[in-house]
Amino acid sequence: MKERLGVIDLGSNTFHLLIVEHSGGNQFNPIFRKRIFTSLSEGGIDRIRAERIKAGLTALRAFKNYLDQYECKRIKVVGTAVLRTASNRNEFIEEAEKILGNIIYIIDGIREAEYIYKGITLSPEVNKGTHLVMDIGGGSTEFILIREGEKLFSKSYVIGVGTLFELFHKSEPISKKETKDLFSYIQHKTEDLKSVIQEYQPEYLTGASGSFEVLQFMSGMPVCHNTTFQISRQTFLKIYEDVVSADEMTRKNMEGLPEERVKLIVVGMILKRAIFDLVDPTCIYVSPFSLKEGILQEMF
Repeated sequence: MKERLGVIDLGSNTFHLLIVEHSGGNQFNPIFRKRIFTSLSEGGIDRIRAERIKAGLTALRAFKNYLDQYECKRIKVVGTAVLRTASNRNEFIEEAEKILGNIIYIIDGIREAEYIYKGITLSPEVNKGTHLVMDIGGGSTEFILIREGEKLFSKSYVIGVGTLFELFHKSEPISKKETKDLFSYIQHKTEDLKSVIQEYQPEYLTGASGSFEVLQFMSGMPVCHNTTFQISRQTFLKIYEDVVSADEMTRKNMEGLPEERVKLIVVGMILKRAIFDLVDPTCIYVSPFSLKEGILQEMF
């Protein structure tokens, strides 16, 4: 049997498990993947709520069962934004390490962006032209500027959707004032990114899985874990208007919008739109690859 490797990404909103068979070099065959929405960043990233810690540990017990079932012995576990900043993070980390029997590596934003870069460049489309890559998380959002496959800029910003929701989304549907204030906040937080965009003039805005998959689902495209999808400008703007103008009940009934995304999708769309307006891209690409695949490259 080929060696099986596992990666667990403890994100601020979602926990991911990916199990693959390594077939030599950088080649691998995914054999199992699981995503569980744990919402660790609910209420903010300064402290994890007790019920969110419980939900996170329950998710990891399920992951451990899957790892045992697939006889996956070698795994790497990483934690990102909320586990970097929460004052009570060790309360979660210590219990999580006992459950998994593995060390949890808490990576900084620079390391996170590097893994995302290594993962997303597995998409052939990202190695052609100039892309601003965006990976939206619950606690932070990473940006990587890539030209012909070469990384020219990368940075992590504390503008994850969990944080933005707590700060700005108070009304249903979100009010014009809240939307305006959120746009201003994003522009302020990413002020230095604006000069990078002006200097390199990216043709494409490329989303790394996660939040960007919603565009894929809501535009009626199939679920596929190894194909990069293209979203037209018109399709994005239509989905944006539909989502941002809707109240929570309307969003729950939207085709292609997973129930777990209903709460945070509005601030996620506004975050995308703010960067979309800066880049003015030819189109949006949605890549299935991101941090987990980047970690695999290192494990190989």
